[in-house]
Amino acid sequence: MKELKKLDSIQMAFLELTASIGLTIEDMNAEIREDAQCEWSIYYETSLDEQYNYDLSKLLTYFEIFRIARKNNDELTAFVALLHAGTSSQNLKSLFENIENEIDKVMFRDPRFKWPEM
Repeated sequence: MKELKKLDSIQMAFLELTASIGLTIEDMNAEIREDAQCEWSIYYETSLDEQYNYDLSKLLTYFEIFRIARKNNDELTAFVALLHAGTSSQNLKSLFENIENEIDKVMFRDPRFKWPEM
């Protein structure tokens, strides 16, 4: 059995929960809102760990480029590096917002999931 990575275990938890009410990944991908957006925030066919590691690596690389450019008084390269770092940080932010949206969906917005009353 393959050991789950940290963020992939979150993905697996949601997949196990949705499977408990009979949903497959294909069913989830087919659920489209009126605004043509998927009902589910996480893309389940891509590893969350891979997404996170990719974007974090890019973010750290762009900040290293920024630091080197500043030391070399290359303000244009420093500016562009920050611009790209902003994109990478936004991707990381979106990853965690998607997890939060998924939690909200299964806890409060989707009546197919039943929870004890508090």
